[in-house]
Amino acid sequence: MLIISDAHANIHPLKYVIQREKFDKIVFCGDAVDYGPNPGETLDLLKENADVMVSGNHDYAAAYSVDCRCGEENHELSVFTRENITLKKLGKNDISFLRSLPNRMDMEIDGMKFQVMHGSPRDELYGYMYPWSVQDHLRSMLGSPLDPANYVVGHTHYQFLIRYAGNLVINPGSIGQPRDNPMPSYAVYDSSRNSVEFPRFDYDRSKLKEDIRSIISDQEILSGLYRLFSL
Repeated sequence: MLIISDAHANIHPLKYVIQREKFDKIVFCGDAVDYGPNPGETLDLLKENADVMVSGNHDYAAAYSVDCRCGEENHELSVFTRENITLKKLGKNDISFLRSLPNRMDMEIDGMKFQVMHGSPRDELYGYMYPWSVQDHLRSMLGSPLDPANYVVGHTHYQFLIRYAGNLVINPGSIGQPRDNPMPSYAVYDSSRNSVEFPRFDYDRSKLKEDIRSIISDQEILSGLYRLFSL
């Protein structure tokens, strides 16, 4: 099973991984759009290939014209690109598709049950679950432990695997805009061994830079996007 998250309209590494990896199923943990220059093409590629796909906070923001509630450091870039790229390039069918995405999906692989969401069990769209905060997120709002489950999440752009109370918590990191390492990341789950691998790779970023420059002329916005995409 190929696990991907946070493409953010950067189609180039997403296309590379789908063409390169062998897989029987693709799970996408949200945030197909915003920041990047190719939201429509990214959505099309995911619709063609993903077996399981949930909404991310940026997908939800674009679908319903609400704030993405992302970190303050990147909030201005998020709003700018949503208004000037995402919503201008997506058609009505794209918006309808984003609105159809669930915030969580349950799935089973060879008897192993998983809950797939963008954020965390306590906050499916907006919860930032890092390795050091897993325990807090796997408790109910009243403080009692949630029922044991295997979780597949995204949102942080931070790749990790935690085994908690006998279950897996998998975050593949970000395929389109990693923040823990400049190289894009994803995860591969092998159900026969109940194991997870975290490949990383690099790609030619010149086309992404060209795509962004063809849309954005504001130098301050360009500088911010270059930083986010490690250009």
